[in-house]
Amino acid sequence: MVEDTFPTERLESILAGIRKDPRKPKKVLAAMSGGVDSSVAAWLMKESGVEVVGITLRLRPCNEEQIEQQKACCGAEDSIHAKATASRIGISHYFLDYQEEFRNQVLECAWHEYAKGRTPNPCVLCNRFLKFGKLDQYARQIGAEGIVTGHYARVKPLPSGAMGLFRGLDPEKDQSYFLFALEREVLGRCYFPLGELTKREVRQLAKRVGLTNADKKESQDACFGIPGEAFADTLRRVLGKKITPGYFVDPTGRILGSHRGVHHYTLGQRRGLGVALGKRAYVSSIDPTTGTIVLSTEEDELKKDFLEATEVNWLDPSFQKEPFMGWVQVRYTQKPIAAEVIPLSADRIQVKFQDRVRAITPGQAAVVYQGDLVICGGWIC
Repeated sequence: MVEDTFPTERLESILAGIRKDPRKPKKVLAAMSGGVDSSVAAWLMKESGVEVVGITLRLRPCNEEQIEQQKACCGAEDSIHAKATASRIGISHYFLDYQEEFRNQVLECAWHEYAKGRTPNPCVLCNRFLKFGKLDQYARQIGAEGIVTGHYARVKPLPSGAMGLFRGLDPEKDQSYFLFALEREVLGRCYFPLGELTKREVRQLAKRVGLTNADKKESQDACFGIPGEAFADTLRRVLGKKITPGYFVDPTGRILGSHRGVHHYTLGQRRGLGVALGKRAYVSSIDPTTGTIVLSTEEDELKKDFLEATEVNWLDPSFQKEPFMGWVQVRYTQKPIAAEVIPLSADRIQVKFQDRVRAITPGQAAVVYQGDLVICGGWIC
Protein backbone atom coordinates (compact mmCIF):
# COMPACT_ATOMS: atom_id res chain seq x y z
CA MET A 1 0.00 0.00 0.00
CA VAL A 2 1.10 3.57 -0.76
CA GLU A 3 0.94 5.56 2.49
CA ASP A 4 3.13 8.61 1.93
CA THR A 5 1.59 11.64 0.31
CA PHE A 6 3.06 13.45 -2.66
CA PRO A 7 4.38 16.90 -1.60
CA THR A 8 2.53 19.87 -3.10
CA GLU A 9 5.79 21.69 -3.83
CA ARG A 10 7.12 18.71 -5.77
CA LEU A 11 3.89 18.46 -7.79
CA GLU A 12 4.00 22.15 -8.66
CA SER A 13 7.60 21.74 -9.82
CA ILE A 14 6.69 18.81 -12.11
CA LEU A 15 3.71 20.66 -13.58
CA ALA A 16 5.81 23.78 -14.12
CA GLY A 17 8.33 21.71 -16.06
CA ILE A 18 5.59 20.41 -18.37
CA ARG A 19 4.18 23.90 -18.90
CA LYS A 20 7.63 25.30 -19.74
CA ASP A 21 8.30 22.69 -22.42
CA PRO A 22 8.72 24.75 -25.62
CA ARG A 23 6.82 22.02 -27.45
CA LYS A 24 3.86 22.17 -25.07
CA PRO A 25 0.88 20.98 -27.12
CA LYS A 26 -2.74 21.99 -26.94
CA LYS A 27 -3.98 18.44 -27.44
CA VAL A 28 -2.35 15.02 -26.94
CA LEU A 29 -3.24 11.37 -27.26
CA ALA A 30 -2.61 9.44 -24.03
CA ALA A 31 -1.83 5.73 -24.35
CA MET A 32 -3.58 4.21 -21.32
CA SER A 33 -2.85 0.58 -20.51
CA GLY A 34 -4.82 0.55 -17.27
CA GLY A 35 -1.67 0.65 -15.15
CA VAL A 36 -0.70 3.34 -12.68
CA ASP A 37 2.12 4.77 -14.83
CA SER A 38 0.06 5.63 -17.91
CA SER A 39 -2.77 6.87 -15.69
CA VAL A 40 -0.58 9.33 -13.80
CA ALA A 41 1.08 10.47 -17.04
CA ALA A 42 -2.33 11.31 -18.53
CA TRP A 43 -3.38 13.12 -15.35
CA LEU A 44 -0.23 15.23 -15.27
CA MET A 45 -0.76 16.40 -18.85
CA LYS A 46 -4.40 17.20 -18.14
CA GLU A 47 -3.46 19.06 -14.95
CA SER A 48 -0.89 21.13 -16.85
CA GLY A 49 -3.62 22.51 -19.10
CA VAL A 50 -3.43 20.18 -22.10
CA GLU A 51 -6.49 18.59 -23.72
CA VAL A 52 -6.00 14.83 -23.33
CA VAL A 53 -7.72 12.04 -25.25
CA GLY A 54 -7.24 8.60 -23.68
CA ILE A 55 -6.65 5.59 -25.92
CA THR A 56 -6.39 1.92 -24.95
CA LEU A 57 -5.05 -0.53 -27.50
CA ARG A 58 -6.77 -3.86 -28.01
CA LEU A 59 -4.09 -6.25 -29.15
CA ARG A 60 -5.66 -9.58 -28.21
CA PRO A 61 -9.21 -10.94 -28.38
CA CYS A 62 -11.10 -10.87 -25.09
CA ASN A 63 -13.37 -13.83 -24.51
CA GLU A 64 -14.50 -15.59 -21.38
CA GLU A 65 -11.86 -18.32 -21.54
CA GLN A 66 -8.98 -15.88 -21.89
CA ILE A 67 -9.87 -13.27 -19.29
CA GLU A 68 -8.44 -15.34 -16.42
CA GLN A 69 -5.25 -16.20 -18.26
CA GLN A 70 -4.10 -13.29 -20.34
CA LYS A 71 -2.18 -10.25 -19.27
CA ALA A 72 -2.37 -6.60 -20.28
CA CYS A 73 -3.01 -7.04 -23.98
CA CYS A 74 -6.39 -8.66 -23.53
CA GLY A 75 -7.68 -5.54 -21.83
CA ALA A 76 -10.42 -6.98 -19.57
CA GLU A 77 -9.37 -5.83 -16.10
CA ASP A 78 -7.03 -3.19 -17.48
CA SER A 79 -9.75 -1.68 -19.65
CA ILE A 80 -11.83 -1.16 -16.53
CA HIS A 81 -8.95 0.68 -14.87
CA ALA A 82 -8.31 2.77 -17.97
CA LYS A 83 -11.98 3.74 -18.23
CA ALA A 84 -12.17 4.52 -14.51
CA THR A 85 -9.05 6.67 -14.68
CA ALA A 86 -10.31 8.59 -17.70
CA SER A 87 -13.58 9.28 -15.90
CA ARG A 88 -11.77 10.27 -12.70
CA ILE A 89 -9.52 12.82 -14.39
CA GLY A 90 -12.20 14.05 -16.79
CA ILE A 91 -10.98 13.05 -20.23
CA SER A 92 -12.57 11.18 -23.13
CA HIS A 93 -11.50 7.59 -23.67
CA TYR A 94 -11.62 5.22 -26.64
CA PHE A 95 -10.35 1.82 -27.75
CA LEU A 96 -8.32 1.13 -30.88
CA ASP A 97 -8.22 -2.38 -32.31
CA TYR A 98 -4.72 -3.23 -33.48
CA GLN A 99 -4.95 -7.02 -33.20
CA GLU A 100 -3.98 -7.66 -36.81
CA GLU A 101 -1.05 -5.23 -36.67
CA PHE A 102 0.12 -6.71 -33.37
CA ARG A 103 0.08 -10.20 -34.80
CA ASN A 104 1.87 -9.28 -38.04
CA GLN A 105 4.37 -6.68 -36.88
CA VAL A 106 5.22 -7.96 -33.40
CA LEU A 107 4.25 -11.59 -32.78
CA GLU A 108 5.18 -12.99 -36.21
CA CYS A 109 8.47 -11.08 -36.14
CA ALA A 110 9.25 -12.36 -32.65
CA TRP A 111 8.57 -15.97 -33.65
CA HIS A 112 10.69 -15.56 -36.78
CA GLU A 113 13.60 -14.61 -34.53
CA TYR A 114 13.06 -17.53 -32.15
CA ALA A 115 12.91 -19.93 -35.10
CA LYS A 116 16.30 -18.65 -36.25
CA GLY A 117 17.87 -19.39 -32.86
CA ARG A 118 17.85 -15.71 -31.91
CA THR A 119 16.27 -14.03 -28.90
CA PRO A 120 13.88 -11.21 -29.84
CA ASN A 121 12.82 -8.12 -27.93
CA PRO A 122 9.12 -7.72 -28.82
CA CYS A 123 8.68 -4.68 -26.57
CA VAL A 124 10.96 -2.63 -28.84
CA LEU A 125 8.98 -3.73 -31.90
CA CYS A 126 5.66 -2.94 -30.23
CA ASN A 127 6.88 0.52 -29.22
CA ARG A 128 8.16 1.39 -32.68
CA PHE A 129 5.30 0.10 -34.80
CA LEU A 130 2.23 0.29 -32.56
CA LYS A 131 2.46 2.24 -29.30
CA PHE A 132 4.21 5.10 -31.05
CA GLY A 133 4.12 4.42 -34.81
CA LYS A 134 0.41 3.70 -35.30
CA LEU A 135 -0.63 5.95 -32.43
CA ASP A 136 1.32 8.86 -33.87
CA GLN A 137 -0.57 8.44 -37.14
CA TYR A 138 -3.89 8.32 -35.31
CA ALA A 139 -2.97 11.32 -33.16
CA ARG A 140 -2.40 13.44 -36.24
CA GLN A 141 -5.68 12.26 -37.74
CA ILE A 142 -7.64 13.62 -34.78
CA GLY A 143 -5.64 16.86 -34.56
CA ALA A 144 -3.49 15.89 -31.57
CA GLU A 145 0.04 17.27 -31.54
CA GLY A 146 1.68 14.40 -29.74
CA ILE A 147 1.54 11.27 -27.62
CA VAL A 148 1.88 10.96 -23.86
CA THR A 149 2.83 7.64 -22.24
CA GLY A 150 3.87 6.37 -18.84
CA HIS A 151 7.43 5.49 -19.86
CA TYR A 152 10.25 6.41 -17.51
CA ALA A 153 12.36 8.38 -19.98
CA ARG A 154 12.90 12.01 -20.94
CA VAL A 155 12.82 14.01 -24.17
CA LYS A 156 15.00 17.13 -24.23
CA PRO A 157 16.52 19.39 -26.89
CA LEU A 158 19.92 18.56 -28.37
CA PRO A 159 22.45 21.23 -29.40
CA SER A 160 21.21 20.75 -32.97
CA GLY A 161 17.71 21.81 -31.92
CA ALA A 162 16.26 18.34 -32.49
CA MET A 163 14.80 16.42 -29.58
CA GLY A 164 16.90 13.75 -27.92
CA LEU A 165 16.01 10.71 -25.82
CA PHE A 166 17.43 10.57 -22.28
CA ARG A 167 17.25 8.11 -19.41
CA GLY A 168 14.54 8.55 -16.79
CA LEU A 169 15.76 9.84 -13.44
CA ASP A 170 14.75 6.65 -11.60
CA PRO A 171 17.62 4.22 -12.34
CA GLU A 172 15.46 1.26 -11.31
CA LYS A 173 12.72 2.12 -13.80
CA ASP A 174 14.48 3.81 -16.72
CA GLN A 175 12.93 2.52 -19.97
CA SER A 176 14.95 4.40 -22.58
CA TYR A 177 16.47 1.07 -23.68
CA PHE A 178 13.09 -0.01 -25.09
CA LEU A 179 12.60 3.26 -26.98
CA PHE A 180 15.80 3.39 -29.04
CA ALA A 181 14.00 2.38 -32.27
CA LEU A 182 11.56 5.32 -32.33
CA GLU A 183 11.84 7.49 -35.41
CA ARG A 184 13.33 10.89 -34.60
CA GLU A 185 10.31 12.71 -36.01
CA VAL A 186 7.99 10.68 -33.78
CA LEU A 187 10.24 11.16 -30.74
CA GLY A 188 9.84 14.91 -31.12
CA ARG A 189 6.10 14.49 -30.58
CA CYS A 190 6.44 12.28 -27.49
CA TYR A 191 5.85 13.39 -23.91
CA PHE A 192 7.09 11.37 -20.93
CA PRO A 193 6.01 13.27 -17.80
CA LEU A 194 7.18 10.42 -15.52
CA GLY A 195 10.78 10.87 -16.63
CA GLU A 196 11.45 13.21 -13.71
CA LEU A 197 9.73 10.94 -11.16
CA THR A 198 10.48 7.73 -9.28
CA LYS A 199 8.08 4.81 -9.21
CA ARG A 200 7.39 5.46 -5.54
CA GLU A 201 6.48 9.06 -6.31
CA VAL A 202 4.15 7.94 -9.10
CA ARG A 203 2.23 5.70 -6.71
CA GLN A 204 2.11 8.48 -4.11
CA LEU A 205 0.74 10.87 -6.70
CA ALA A 206 -1.85 8.34 -7.87
CA LYS A 207 -2.98 7.96 -4.27
CA ARG A 208 -3.21 11.70 -3.84
CA VAL A 209 -5.30 12.06 -6.99
CA GLY A 210 -7.55 9.17 -5.98
CA LEU A 211 -6.83 6.83 -8.86
CA THR A 212 -8.21 3.31 -8.42
CA ASN A 213 -4.99 1.68 -9.61
CA ALA A 214 -2.58 3.44 -7.22
CA ASP A 215 -1.66 0.11 -5.63
CA LYS A 216 -2.15 -2.04 -8.74
CA LYS A 217 0.47 -4.77 -8.99
CA GLU A 218 3.04 -4.19 -11.69
CA SER A 219 3.34 -6.74 -14.47
CA GLN A 220 6.91 -8.06 -14.74
CA ASP A 221 6.41 -10.33 -17.76
CA ALA A 222 5.60 -9.90 -21.41
CA CYS A 223 2.13 -8.39 -21.82
CA PHE A 224 1.34 -11.22 -24.22
CA GLY A 225 1.56 -14.42 -22.27
CA ILE A 226 0.04 -17.06 -20.06
CA PRO A 227 1.27 -17.72 -16.52
CA GLY A 228 3.46 -20.81 -16.37
CA GLU A 229 4.03 -20.96 -20.12
CA ALA A 230 7.19 -19.71 -21.84
CA PHE A 231 6.63 -16.73 -24.10
CA ALA A 232 8.13 -18.57 -27.09
CA ASP A 233 5.77 -21.52 -26.52
CA THR A 234 2.78 -19.21 -26.34
CA LEU A 235 3.82 -17.69 -29.66
CA ARG A 236 4.26 -21.10 -31.26
CA ARG A 237 0.86 -22.31 -30.13
CA VAL A 238 -1.10 -19.15 -30.93
CA LEU A 239 0.53 -18.70 -34.33
CA GLY A 240 0.32 -22.41 -35.19
CA LYS A 241 4.05 -22.78 -35.81
CA LYS A 242 6.12 -25.96 -35.97
CA ILE A 243 9.04 -26.62 -33.64
CA THR A 244 12.61 -27.37 -34.71
CA PRO A 245 13.70 -30.26 -32.45
CA GLY A 246 17.27 -31.47 -32.38
CA TYR A 247 20.14 -32.49 -30.15
CA PHE A 248 22.34 -31.03 -27.47
CA VAL A 249 26.01 -31.65 -28.26
CA ASP A 250 29.26 -30.82 -26.53
CA PRO A 251 31.94 -28.65 -28.23
CA THR A 252 33.38 -31.78 -29.91
CA GLY A 253 30.02 -32.71 -31.45
CA ARG A 254 29.21 -35.58 -29.09
CA ILE A 255 25.44 -35.96 -28.64
CA LEU A 256 24.34 -35.29 -25.07
CA GLY A 257 20.58 -35.62 -25.48
CA SER A 258 17.57 -34.30 -27.36
CA HIS A 259 15.73 -31.02 -26.86
CA ARG A 260 12.20 -29.70 -27.44
CA GLY A 261 12.96 -27.08 -30.08
CA VAL A 262 15.45 -24.25 -30.56
CA HIS A 263 12.83 -21.64 -29.62
CA HIS A 264 13.16 -22.73 -25.98
CA TYR A 265 16.79 -21.70 -25.66
CA THR A 266 18.96 -18.61 -25.65
CA LEU A 267 22.69 -18.00 -25.58
CA GLY A 268 24.11 -18.34 -22.07
CA GLN A 269 21.08 -20.23 -20.72
CA ARG A 270 21.87 -22.81 -18.04
CA ARG A 271 18.48 -23.64 -16.52
CA GLY A 272 15.92 -26.02 -17.95
CA LEU A 273 18.42 -27.89 -20.14
CA GLY A 274 17.73 -31.32 -18.66
CA VAL A 275 21.31 -32.48 -19.29
CA ALA A 276 23.63 -33.59 -16.50
CA LEU A 277 27.33 -33.08 -17.22
CA GLY A 278 28.66 -32.99 -13.68
CA LYS A 279 29.18 -29.24 -14.02
CA ARG A 280 27.00 -26.30 -14.91
CA ALA A 281 26.36 -26.34 -18.63
CA TYR A 282 25.56 -23.33 -20.78
CA VAL A 283 24.12 -22.83 -24.25
CA SER A 284 27.10 -21.58 -26.27
CA SER A 285 25.65 -21.71 -29.81
CA ILE A 286 22.43 -22.57 -31.67
CA ASP A 287 22.14 -23.87 -35.24
CA PRO A 288 18.49 -23.36 -36.30
CA THR A 289 18.95 -25.28 -39.55
CA THR A 290 19.95 -28.59 -37.96
CA GLY A 291 18.44 -27.91 -34.53
CA THR A 292 21.86 -28.47 -32.95
CA ILE A 293 22.54 -26.69 -29.64
CA VAL A 294 26.11 -26.70 -28.32
CA LEU A 295 26.52 -26.85 -24.56
CA SER A 296 29.72 -25.84 -22.80
CA THR A 297 30.84 -26.14 -19.19
CA GLU A 298 33.33 -23.32 -19.67
CA GLU A 299 31.47 -20.11 -18.90
CA ASP A 300 34.44 -18.06 -20.08
CA GLU A 301 33.70 -19.21 -23.63
CA LEU A 302 30.51 -17.13 -23.49
CA LYS A 303 32.43 -13.90 -23.06
CA LYS A 304 33.28 -11.60 -25.96
CA ASP A 305 34.79 -8.16 -26.25
CA PHE A 306 33.01 -7.05 -29.41
CA LEU A 307 29.73 -7.20 -31.34
CA GLU A 308 28.16 -5.90 -34.50
CA ALA A 309 24.63 -4.53 -34.67
CA THR A 310 22.49 -3.82 -37.70
CA GLU A 311 19.33 -1.83 -38.49
CA VAL A 312 20.84 0.88 -36.32
CA ASN A 313 18.59 3.82 -35.48
CA TRP A 314 20.51 7.05 -34.83
CA LEU A 315 18.62 9.27 -32.39
CA ASP A 316 21.59 11.65 -32.35
CA PRO A 317 23.04 11.49 -35.88
CA SER A 318 25.87 13.90 -34.99
CA PHE A 319 27.80 10.80 -33.82
CA GLN A 320 27.23 8.84 -37.00
CA LYS A 321 30.38 9.67 -39.00
CA GLU A 322 33.33 8.97 -36.67
CA PRO A 323 34.22 6.36 -33.99
CA PHE A 324 33.41 7.52 -30.48
CA MET A 325 33.46 6.28 -26.89
CA GLY A 326 30.15 5.43 -25.28
CA TRP A 327 28.40 3.16 -22.82
CA VAL A 328 26.58 0.18 -24.28
CA GLN A 329 23.80 -2.02 -22.91
CA VAL A 330 23.18 -5.39 -24.53
CA ARG A 331 20.13 -6.19 -22.40
CA TYR A 332 17.70 -4.18 -20.30
CA THR A 333 18.89 -5.53 -16.94
CA GLN A 334 22.60 -5.06 -17.69
CA LYS A 335 24.67 -2.13 -16.49
CA PRO A 336 26.16 -0.17 -19.40
CA ILE A 337 29.73 -1.07 -20.34
CA ALA A 338 32.35 1.31 -21.73
CA ALA A 339 33.10 0.69 -25.39
CA GLU A 340 34.34 2.19 -28.62
CA VAL A 341 31.53 2.47 -31.15
CA ILE A 342 32.58 2.36 -34.81
CA PRO A 343 30.01 3.28 -37.49
CA LEU A 344 30.44 0.81 -40.37
CA SER A 345 27.61 2.13 -42.53
CA ALA A 346 24.43 4.14 -42.17
CA ASP A 347 22.70 1.27 -40.34
CA ARG A 348 25.51 -0.88 -38.94
CA ILE A 349 27.96 -0.43 -36.06
CA GLN A 350 30.80 -2.36 -34.47
CA VAL A 351 31.22 -2.18 -30.70
CA LYS A 352 34.55 -2.90 -28.99
CA PHE A 353 34.12 -3.31 -25.24
CA GLN A 354 36.80 -2.40 -22.72
CA ASP A 355 35.85 -5.52 -20.74
CA ARG A 356 34.59 -8.87 -21.95
CA VAL A 357 30.82 -9.27 -21.83
CA ARG A 358 28.94 -12.49 -21.06
CA ALA A 359 26.35 -13.91 -23.45
CA ILE A 360 26.04 -11.22 -26.09
CA THR A 361 22.83 -12.56 -27.60
CA PRO A 362 21.87 -12.30 -31.29
CA GLY A 363 18.46 -10.71 -31.72
CA GLN A 364 18.68 -8.57 -28.61
CA ALA A 365 19.21 -4.82 -28.71
CA ALA A 366 22.53 -3.03 -28.24
CA VAL A 367 21.82 0.54 -27.10
CA VAL A 368 24.55 3.17 -26.98
CA TYR A 369 24.60 6.02 -24.44
CA GLN A 370 26.73 9.00 -23.57
CA GLY A 371 25.76 9.91 -20.06
CA ASP A 372 21.96 9.80 -20.04
CA LEU A 373 21.63 10.50 -23.75
CA VAL A 374 20.68 7.67 -26.13
CA ILE A 375 22.94 7.97 -29.16
CA CYS A 376 21.71 4.99 -31.16
CA GLY A 377 20.69 1.37 -30.96
CA GLY A 378 20.50 -1.68 -33.18
CA TRP A 379 19.96 -5.42 -33.30
CA ILE A 380 22.86 -7.68 -32.36
CA CYS A 381 24.01 -9.84 -35.28
